[in-house]
Amino acid sequence: MVKNDRLFVVSGRDGSIRATERAGDGLWFADTRILSEYRLLIGGIDPVPVGAVMEDGSASFELGAGDLRVSLVRYLDGGLHDQITITNPNEATVEEDLELKFASDFAAMLLIRGIAPELPPFVQAPATETADGLVMAGDRPGQSSRVIVRPAGKLKRRIRFEPGMELTFLVDVVPQEPSAGASDFEAGLTRVKAEYRRWKADSASIRTDNPEVNELLERSLSDIRMLCDLYPTGIYPAGGLPWYAVPFGRDQLITSMGMLPVNPEIARGVLRYLAAHQGRRIDPDSEEQPGKILHEVRTGEVVERGLWPHVLYGTIDATPLFVCALAESVAWTGDVALFDELWPAAEAALEWCAKYGDVDGDGYIESAGGRVRNQGWKDSDDSLTHADSIDPPRPAALCEVQAYLYRALVAMSERRPELKERAAELRRRFNRDFWLAKEKYVAQAIDGGKRPVAAITSNPGHCLWAGLLPRDRAADVADRLLSPEMFNGWGIRTLSTQAINYNPGSYHNGSVWPFDTAMAAAGLRKSGFPEHAERVARALMEGGMAMPLRRMPELWRADEREPGRPPTDYASSCTPQAWSAASGYSLITTLLGLRADARRGVLHVAPLETKLWRRVEVSGLHFNGHRIDFSVDGKQVKVGKLPKGIEVETV
Repeated sequence: MVKNDRLFVVSGRDGSIRATERAGDGLWFADTRILSEYRLLIGGIDPVPVGAVMEDGSASFELGAGDLRVSLVRYLDGGLHDQITITNPNEATVEEDLELKFASDFAAMLLIRGIAPELPPFVQAPATETADGLVMAGDRPGQSSRVIVRPAGKLKRRIRFEPGMELTFLVDVVPQEPSAGASDFEAGLTRVKAEYRRWKADSASIRTDNPEVNELLERSLSDIRMLCDLYPTGIYPAGGLPWYAVPFGRDQLITSMGMLPVNPEIARGVLRYLAAHQGRRIDPDSEEQPGKILHEVRTGEVVERGLWPHVLYGTIDATPLFVCALAESVAWTGDVALFDELWPAAEAALEWCAKYGDVDGDGYIESAGGRVRNQGWKDSDDSLTHADSIDPPRPAALCEVQAYLYRALVAMSERRPELKERAAELRRRFNRDFWLAKEKYVAQAIDGGKRPVAAITSNPGHCLWAGLLPRDRAADVADRLLSPEMFNGWGIRTLSTQAINYNPGSYHNGSVWPFDTAMAAAGLRKSGFPEHAERVARALMEGGMAMPLRRMPELWRADEREPGRPPTDYASSCTPQAWSAASGYSLITTLLGLRADARRGVLHVAPLETKLWRRVEVSGLHFNGHRIDFSVDGKQVKVGKLPKGIEVETV
């Protein structure tokens, strides 16, 4: 996969696009597929993949075609741009037919995923050959794409390859706009790579004496950059590829918090975008309410036909998380101007939590469902059940959502002191209503009948992250999270193996999600359980290092860890996924014990000893508007020259 802004391409290992064989394949512009087939045939046969390399902003494919060798280099910049070189390395002449095949169905992503079945079935759009390629046009405005092949000529040609001969041609696939045209391939590729170099220079560098850790972090940083789209409000990472290549609320708020020490521009862009799209009115169709933070933004045919809202607000947790992310951003950056700018949005968010989020006035944020039945991060229809697998009555108050609200109230109480009392009352009532005395654990939710949903899940790890539990109960939760029923050796299961509905391959009822486990690790460290935190963080990092390309996927199956075998991938997992990529850096924050207090100008560093590394070099860490350098050797910290007014505490 390669992505640049709102364009992305999903292909096979040979670089071909075959949507009829692989559902997600295509050149996509946001939610619309503008190219559904792209194949190079030599002698009527697809070349065989030999190797593929993913680089910053580009991909390279090496192929074999009988006696011929094929090299394909690809990048995106306003369209898809390929350089294809065919070589005859032999001493004999080879003569073959070369054919390029293209098609476009202009399919909607939500139709591919089965979420918008009301759309008519997608069909191949008519194509018209031109002097240098062809134009494909659908039946709706904007559904048009252009293929340009250079040197110009027929899409099927017979070529005589003399010994040692090399033939290069260029393919551009662009949206059919007045300005669309062929690119200067080398100049465009140079420009794309330069953007990644700038991104890395603007981001903190974290290098350990473990090359595999370094590779995971480098991949994560490049993936975050690849996922970023540019809006007037700043950069904003899409959720993940291929299914979630649009702005999401909850996911990107968690992503931005994890990346604050590395590149705080992500948080600034995310917060400004979400504030600009914050709910202003009551709209049952989009689930918009005043002060509410969005769930996702969609475009294309499903929106144009009125089948799906452009902005959907159907989530219960993004609004308190917005306040958490704003407070965390200011703690790291010291950007008081940003805080003042977004303070009205934060107040509106807190007002939503009290007025619209709390549907029955019991002090908890609840959801009765909407387009999505369960509106927390575990948003599949079967992710919330009682221990006997019975579906709970709604509205339901999820434990982690109350944790986000608590953390938001505590953070905002510095400006509004009266919120301290509200936070304390929430903490008191939560520990009364959600605590399962028999299980010594936190209920997943309180259902519409005010009964605890006594499922043993990973959700309470988020409660540790928010500091919602007293020490003794936090200890019980910590031990349970690391018990064999919850911890599989690669991370924390979303549901206990003892549950009736546990399934290691379930999306939310067993699987391991890197972001979820990373939040639990952060919560374990914050709650005073460093050994638990190190074990969880190390396991998750090792899982990511064992995956292809050292890339953290959206999730993996919950099968027990076995020596010599990587985690078992989840079949339709998004890879890359923004909050999974950010989880690697969240683990670094946990293991190095990083804690920011920009108001006082103090950065806390308290590293844990771990088998992952001995030495760590941190360069250009973002804190309070400055770049900080320090190194770690075991538990010893050596700090570089500090700017005036900045202090690093290593106790």
